Amino acid sequence: MDKNTPITTTPITTDADEPTPKETNSRSAASTNVPNAPDRGRSPSLAALLSFIWPGLGQLYAGKRRLAAIFAVPALLLLLVMVWELRQGLLVFAVRFADPAFSGPAAVLVLLLGAWRLAAVGHAYLSGERHKSRRVLDRLVVAALVAVIVVSHAGAGYMLAVAYDTGNKVFGPNPSDQLDFTTSQPTTSAGQSAGSSLIAGATPTIPGTPGSTVTPSADGRVTMIFTGQDAAPESGEPNRNAKHYDSIMVVSYDPQSNSIQMVSIPREFAGFPMWYGGTDCFNKQSCEITYLAEMVDSGSVQSPYKAGYTTLVEEVQYLVGIPIDYHTTMNLDEFEKVIDAIGGVDIVNPAPISTPNFDMLNGTKGFYLAAGPQHLNGLQAMAYARDRYAPYKELSGDYARLGREQQIMTALLKKYSGTNGILNLTMNFSNLMAAVGSSIHTNFPADQLPDFVARGETVLSSGTTTNVVLGPPYVTNIPNNVAKCPVMSKIAAESIALFGQDSLWYGKPVPASVCS
Repeated sequence: MDKNTPITTTPITTDADEPTPKETNSRSAASTNVPNAPDRGRSPSLAALLSFIWPGLGQLYAGKRRLAAIFAVPALLLLLVMVWELRQGLLVFAVRFADPAFSGPAAVLVLLLGAWRLAAVGHAYLSGERHKSRRVLDRLVVAALVAVIVVSHAGAGYMLAVAYDTGNKVFGPNPSDQLDFTTSQPTTSAGQSAGSSLIAGATPTIPGTPGSTVTPSADGRVTMIFTGQDAAPESGEPNRNAKHYDSIMVVSYDPQSNSIQMVSIPREFAGFPMWYGGTDCFNKQSCEITYLAEMVDSGSVQSPYKAGYTTLVEEVQYLVGIPIDYHTTMNLDEFEKVIDAIGGVDIVNPAPISTPNFDMLNGTKGFYLAAGPQHLNGLQAMAYARDRYAPYKELSGDYARLGREQQIMTALLKKYSGTNGILNLTMNFSNLMAAVGSSIHTNFPADQLPDFVARGETVLSSGTTTNVVLGPPYVTNIPNNVAKCPVMSKIAAESIALFGQDSLWYGKPVPASVCS
């Protein structure tokens, strides 16, 4: 070898120079640490399931903390809102959906939450490592989760949409029973001004009565009139007019004493003094209160207001002697469906009823009911309320059925109180909403309903309820006539006993009762 030739040496490797397995794995891991690459060992179906349980959990499982927070926070905020709304219990929370201003936005939020959950589940699934060996199982799991989300949120959205529609029917405008105050201070024929407690901001003074200033508040007495329209044909009345209000009940809630007072007026009430000083009905047997609204609408009775229903409400306020804040009308024929929709009501019948010729209005005759605890369906409940059969003397004829109407009303309140109330609402939701929407209308503020339901629950659990039917001795019989004449002195005394200083008759003179 030439001494000028460069000598090339080959490095000799030893075992110490070989890369260790640990170094090899480290380099391999570093080479795969690429953004957006699936996380090795993370099950996509498990990630999807976790985000199904709560948006963001799947992302946290996949190691994506920032995305986990983004998905979790909106759902957490909605949960906090729901916890706040549940502060008065499940039943009151459910009643909130009767308000269209609540159920409408709630329907939108439910659908948006469903879309958000779908996004969270889908993203969590894509964040995991997908293996061919379990691809089919993963896809089946995700498909099932997506189906559950779509069905549950679409179903909840539909129920809220139904509640929204029902709320608009119940609380929205209804020409058939709208109060029509043409002016805030109408003038009577005697030149006296009269007003109504139902006019917002008005301070009415009713001629012959003390008048009142009504300012319904959360801690003040609230009174509502319930009027039932019975359009079912009876003997001699084939074209019965729905303007006949066969059921007239005043329900007053006093938060100071945690009590409810119910006062029912017989349909045969006649010869009564008029709240505005008119004489169209005074001392006239043919002017029964059940027909008053129709007679005003037809022009046979002249009233300061054009609408007959307005005059009826004013007259009841005058007679019972309590400012009426709100009204609710019910179609009694349709109300039967409401009772069926909630699964019937439970009452205690004080004495056996046997009326072979009673028209059940379903093509059959005869109504029979044993004494004691009874569960009634819609048909039976309405027959119980309509039947005039009275085996006990203290409430005879029409007065007996008025007492039964109050029983049905109380049974309905109890049906939706306590822990079973929300279950009854949920199980019968669609049928109940359809029945309520077609049979009930009120001008009670929808947003105040939950608070008053909560207070009603406290009355049923720890308060008192007083039921009064203005039969004898509050009325006298008119010879050879079914009509009954009110004894105003006794009615006024009962008003003061029931309502105290809230009574319009408290410390005021009472008009004389003259019937012949």
